[in-house]
Order: sequence, then structure tokens, then C-alpha cells
Amino acid sequence: MSSGLFDEETIQALKQLFNSFKKELNDYLVVDDLEKLSKKEVTTHHHHIHPHHEGCPTCGEAKLLAEELSKISGGKLRFKIIDLKSTETAILKPRYTPAFIYDTPKKNIRYYGLPSGQEFAPFIYIHQYIANNIVKLSREVVDLVKSIETPLHIKIFVTPECPYCPIVVDAVNQMGLVNDLLLVETIEAIELPLEADMYGVSYVPDIIITDPEKQTEYGVEPIERINGYMPPEELAKIIKNASEKLSKK
Repeated sequence: MSSGLFDEETIQALKQLFNSFKKELNDYLVVDDLEKLSKKEVTTHHHHIHPHHEGCPTCGEAKLLAEELSKISGGKLRFKIIDLKSTETAILKPRYTPAFIYDTPKKNIRYYGLPSGQEFAPFIYIHQYIANNIVKLSREVVDLVKSIETPLHIKIFVTPECPYCPIVVDAVNQMGLVNDLLLVETIEAIELPLEADMYGVSYVPDIIITDPEKQTEYGVEPIERINGYMPPEELAKIIKNASEKLSKK
């Protein structure tokens, strides 16, 4: 199979992974100005994509990635590509575009930006966890996360070259599967710098935990902040602590 995005080895690895899915998944991809994006030419050159679109520079690439993965998966992973101004986005409330919103009942786990570099692995793994109804967290972490009773908004700021980011993203994504009171959003900080600048993010991963009542606001005051790598056991304790702090407010 020819692909402008992936080499043959990657395609075969992806196919193998998609073949393990026990159910088909249907994600959302929210883009800015879908009509214009569909008309504009997107060219690939040396595995780099050049979308000629200015409102959301990587929306063209995100759309191409979604279409390519859908094709490689043989229908195991599909994307409903919708416009930021569509009625569905009023319910989904994406905070940035492109927005990949994973196929969970509450649509509570998202990726904002283009999942490239180191971030491509956790982007793929979350689909495997959802399709096969599994998590790889320890029983201790699962029990702690399940005990959270107050909703939280967890923002994970990452960059494509960060080596520890995917480990943290993968762990927190799984926590969002264990407990859907957690709204888990990964934000590519270079591509989408608005809040990264507001919070003064200087190294990644940087996790900001806020009140989900203020989900649509930007730069909300953190309840807790986690800088750098931390194992899932420690992450879960801080997230649990944040929920208790918020419940007392």
C-alpha cells in the first residue's frame, strides 16, 4: 500500500495493531473551516504535508492523517470530520483545532494539535485500550483513580520531541478511561501556544489541573500543577488530591 505519510514497515505495524481491535472505533476530528479545507489542495512531499490553509495551519495534515489511518485500519478506526462551527461542536466543546476526540462514552479524552513525533505512539495506544477495553495501569493506580468523585480538567502540555511526554500522556489517558469524571486533554504546546504562554510552560510535560466548570475558559488558575516526568502512582495521588481540594471549595 502506498502512503504519503507512513513507510511500509509502519503501515504493517499499524495494521497488526488495528487487527487486534475487538470493536470498531469512531473518533471525532474537529477542524477549522472544513469546506475550505476540502477544496484546498493538500500536497505531500518527502513525507511532509503542506496544507494550504491559514486559520488552522495543521488542520489539513490532521485531516489527511485521519483519512490515512481510517484506510490502513480497514474500517476499525474511523473519524467523523466536522467543522468547528457545526452543531456537534457545541456539545463537544473542543478548545482548539485540530481536535481529535476519542471514542469514549463521555468523549472525555482528547488530543489538540497534530500527533506527530513522540506523541504518535500514545495517540495510537489509546485506541487500542478503548477498542479492547483494557488499561495497563497497576491495580493500586486504578483503585485510586476510581475513587475520585469530583470532576477535574487535566491539561497535559507536550511537544513532539519530548521523550517523557508520551509516557505521562499514556498514563493519564488511561486514568481518563478508568474514571470519566476526568476530562483529559493533551495540548501540543508549540503548535498551540495560547495557554502554554499563559501558564508560562517552560519545559514539558507540564500538567495543569483545573476546575471543569471553567472548561471553556483559557488560563484558568491551577488547582495542582505537575512539572516533568512522574510515575503513574505519584500522578494518581496528586490528581486525587486535586479532586479533594476542589470538592472542599
